[in-house]
Amino acid sequence: MLSRLPAAALNKSGAFVASRSAPLRAAARSGSVRFASSNAASESGFQAVINSRATLASATLVAAGSLAWYTHLYGSLPFLGEVHASSLAEEGLHPPQYPWSSKGWLDSFDHASIRRGYQVYREVCAACHSLDRIAWRNLVGVSHTADELKAFAEEFEYTDGPNDEGEMFQRPGKLSDYLPPPYPNEEAARASNAGALPPDLSLIVKARHGNADYIFSLLTGYVDPPAGVEIREGMNYNPYFPGGAISMPRVIFDGLVEYDDGTSATTAQMAKDVTTFLSWAAEPEHDDRKKTGLKAVILFSALTAISLDSWPPPLKDWVARCLGQMTDSNRDEAQAELRKVISDAYTTKTLWTTDWDGVQLQRPMPTSSSLKRKLNEGTFSNNKKSKKSQMNKSGSHNGLDLSDRIALDRRAERFKREHEIEQQKSRRAGGQASLKANHHTSHLLNGSMYSRSASPYVNPDDPEADPNVPNWDRFTIVGTSQEIFKDYLRLTSEPKPEQIRPYPVLQQTLTELKRRWREKANYNWICSQFKSLRQDLTVQRIKNDFTVSVYEIHARMALEHGDMVEYNSCQASLKMLYELGIPGKVEEFTAYRILMLLHGRNRSGQLTPRQKEDPAVQHALAVQRAIAIANYHALFELYLNAPNMGAYIMDHFIDRERIRALLVMSKAYVLSPVLLSHLYSTSCGPVTRYQKISLSVIQQELAFDNYIQVRDFLVLHGAAFFTNPNSPDEEKLLDCRAAGAPLAQVFEEKYRKVQIKGAV
Repeated sequence: MLSRLPAAALNKSGAFVASRSAPLRAAARSGSVRFASSNAASESGFQAVINSRATLASATLVAAGSLAWYTHLYGSLPFLGEVHASSLAEEGLHPPQYPWSSKGWLDSFDHASIRRGYQVYREVCAACHSLDRIAWRNLVGVSHTADELKAFAEEFEYTDGPNDEGEMFQRPGKLSDYLPPPYPNEEAARASNAGALPPDLSLIVKARHGNADYIFSLLTGYVDPPAGVEIREGMNYNPYFPGGAISMPRVIFDGLVEYDDGTSATTAQMAKDVTTFLSWAAEPEHDDRKKTGLKAVILFSALTAISLDSWPPPLKDWVARCLGQMTDSNRDEAQAELRKVISDAYTTKTLWTTDWDGVQLQRPMPTSSSLKRKLNEGTFSNNKKSKKSQMNKSGSHNGLDLSDRIALDRRAERFKREHEIEQQKSRRAGGQASLKANHHTSHLLNGSMYSRSASPYVNPDDPEADPNVPNWDRFTIVGTSQEIFKDYLRLTSEPKPEQIRPYPVLQQTLTELKRRWREKANYNWICSQFKSLRQDLTVQRIKNDFTVSVYEIHARMALEHGDMVEYNSCQASLKMLYELGIPGKVEEFTAYRILMLLHGRNRSGQLTPRQKEDPAVQHALAVQRAIAIANYHALFELYLNAPNMGAYIMDHFIDRERIRALLVMSKAYVLSPVLLSHLYSTSCGPVTRYQKISLSVIQQELAFDNYIQVRDFLVLHGAAFFTNPNSPDEEKLLDCRAAGAPLAQVFEEKYRKVQIKGAV
């Protein structure tokens, strides 16, 4: 009220109060003189309370809390005017407040409602209203998956360019594109809506008084005009719209859309869902903002508690000491135990009475001496001066005398000889390592030897030999065991020759293992024997054609049995052996590698022209193209005609592609609303929107062996919805409407994340 009085009135009232209060002040002064001795102590205490910072802070908090509570109860303060983006007209009906799921301080959007709301926008609102600020990628992880949104985006054509010829062109949409507008420009929008311009809905919730309550009330508030209210032609009455007359007619009716999750599509439900979607579109960062705010509150609360000395200083020192001793290996367990110890002390009210210097965590912590030793070692290894001094010390004993011309000549000759040896290796024609006479390795002279780890052979008696280069062949183990079969055991100590089989015995072992495999021997036993065979080859440093053959045969057996761990181990070793130039079935296993990359949805590697000409590699590349462009008919034809053992690898991802193909087929067999209305208007009877697929079509297109496999596959994936379940399998029809949602759910849960055993 005081704010409405004129300045003169305020001046007069001030003079009147001053004149009336003068006698009172004189009496107070006389009273204060008379009783000064008795009231001095009380006045000084009162002044101390008033001047204390704690009292001022408490008063501020009480005032702020009172204002916040009043605002929470009544919406606004009486002495502050309200400012909105769009002021409410006097004749507009104020929308009621609804309990939205995101209204609370710690509440988030209902993402299932956002998904349904997008469906309502897409099928109803998008015909007139744009959503210019939302791109397809914004919806990823909020309401849809990336694959679903890619499919939505590809339904529209976007203008792009210019191309190499300087012309603009049309391309399918992608995730980075924004949702397309219904009209190319504002003039076209007005021409299609009798001069009215449909607003963009990106920020409509924020731009209207009442926000989400207004949008929901507007969508559900269409009624007939009351008596005495005239609405001109082409307008509609809505009491929530300022003025009551709105150009947009009622567009939401019961059953207008069919939700994928089975929710009943009532008018209120659709209005609620599309309002939730538009609320998210106006504030996509809503959930993240609340999460960040909650974290900030927790963090600042903890800092405030620490700053107020709520913890005793010995406890702070002990916590800092424990945190400093933690390592990456024990950090999670140690922090959990640390929190438990502090929580127990707080519960028992012993934070201030505990001797924290004597508390020891049960989780082992690194000792300071070990940390110091590691630090000293790291300092020693990184100290350039110490390294240089060590090199000088060692060089004083083993270094060459630069004044010795003979030593320099010997060194030049040795470098020249080693350079010639390296050139011979690089030409591959001389890739066979010429072994000198050595009775330990005489059995390796039968055939070509390729060894990436082998170093030039040096005669230990040669005076020109470099003493700093070890002669590894002197330490190569040559087995003496004559046992054909030996179970695999992981090496835990230095191998002994009497436990290792020599090269001729290993050749006999491979022959016997191939015979046993043809006789259907137990795979686990065969696998153990092959691993033992590979171990003996590795220990003796044998890398030749026979080694490649062992790994290739074991990889094929593992593929046939479905043992992907051993297959990937063999494939990794074969890749290294092929890089050494050792011949083998390079093209065949290159094709297998491509198929494994398709299984893991990866892209890597390059192919030589020779590899690209191989039929197996061409088949694998054709599979890659079929998956990339979703040509499932070609994909399953390639699956039936896979060369070599490619079908065994395709078995690991063919079910995933069958689910994706069924999703496409079920959507393709659903009529669009436009086509449905056209058929309804031109036909004599009702037309079913959701069609059916016979099991015979699925069996032929998806490369199943028989109808039983098709039925079992659908049952396993929860999509066995038939319109005639009692008919024989060859006559059953799959209900596209009922099977669509379970197939999409199974794909997300089972096939979205690729599980690969082993490592390529």
